[in-house]
Amino acid sequence: MTRAVRAAPRPGDVNDARPPIETPAQQQAVWLDALSRGERDGYAGYSKFDALESPLLRALSFRWWPLRLVWTQLVTRSPVNLRPVLLVRKAINPETPALFAHANLDGVEMGLPGPFADRARRCLDWLLAHDASGGGGYHGRCWGYHHAWQSPGFYQPPNYPNCYITTIVAGALLHGYRLLQRGEYLDAARSAADFILRDLPVFHEDDEEKCIAYVPDMRGQFRVININALAAAHLAQVGALTGDASLAVQARKLMAFVARERTPYGAWHYTVDPKHSLVTHDNYHTGMILDALLAYEQASGDSRFRGDYTRGLDYYREHLFLPDGAPKWTNSRVWPHDVHGAAQGTLTFALAGELDAASRIASWGLTHFYKGDGSFAYQRGRVIEKRFTLLHWCNGWMVRGLAALLRAYHRRARGTDA
Repeated sequence: MTRAVRAAPRPGDVNDARPPIETPAQQQAVWLDALSRGERDGYAGYSKFDALESPLLRALSFRWWPLRLVWTQLVTRSPVNLRPVLLVRKAINPETPALFAHANLDGVEMGLPGPFADRARRCLDWLLAHDASGGGGYHGRCWGYHHAWQSPGFYQPPNYPNCYITTIVAGALLHGYRLLQRGEYLDAARSAADFILRDLPVFHEDDEEKCIAYVPDMRGQFRVININALAAAHLAQVGALTGDASLAVQARKLMAFVARERTPYGAWHYTVDPKHSLVTHDNYHTGMILDALLAYEQASGDSRFRGDYTRGLDYYREHLFLPDGAPKWTNSRVWPHDVHGAAQGTLTFALAGELDAASRIASWGLTHFYKGDGSFAYQRGRVIEKRFTLLHWCNGWMVRGLAALLRAYHRRARGTDA
């Protein structure tokens, strides 16, 4: 039985006082509530960029990409959740069961009592049954968003596979294989490597470096740095588990490209061309690159990018969080505080073994975003607080980050490496 944790008051309460959620026991109580809530909801919810699931906005887009982008950004940036009014239905974004699978598998690894293994299997089996490779002529298993998405760089129809979602899902499958020893999980993760290497356009490749596209059939030069890092980490892990040396070579080349794109002061833009990045150095993409660098080294044993990791981690710590643990939006912009930034910081510093930093960020995030019902709010601005929940963005990443922190506590208590 876990102790209930009181929800944080909303802005406008006396002194905006919020009861802190800071002890490991409190953090675990929130984590368990959020895991149970995800299972009860069937992992279905709203997503950040699902505006085009609205039949009204689809009709008003007239199949013209600038209007699709306008409607997508309008709904994403709105201070209130417009999705119910616009008839957007809650659905399962593959990112959600992947993140919840990771978190439940961490519960298995910690040896906690509860249905962690069963819940993880249900998430992973759903992902196996709902990939995006059927009928697309792809060379391997792959996944994409359940909704259409118009970004400034490209358009993705519903269930169109992309590198980001594929690596998030395949990473969860690898985690499941390691702990549950089900061969079909490794087979699917290995197949995803074929999608990455054979179905994503190559923008650049030589003997030392390689850069791949975000989505199949991508044109232009919209080169996204973090997806190359995620791809490198995935290939390194699959190569280590299967003994396929060719995957290790491809992983090294992808990560060499990522390392080259690090700025002299230790940061990364979202894209190679900074003017396509929209922001300078943002919080959660930076954390993802750092996690990928760490996973690459742990899987491959190749430490040539250690300096990029440590320099990047220093930049992340010093420029993308406030002293109290609040996540900044970018290096040059404090607001809005975003739940994904708090979750990513908790995850990245927990994986790095910096438990004080991870705990401080988690405490700030839980105190200000937890709603007391197993769910988390989206953003907190200087004046406006977006209290609605985007399931993958809010709950999914928070359970992932908290699981990594709790696992690090557990390992430290047992005297093993954090």
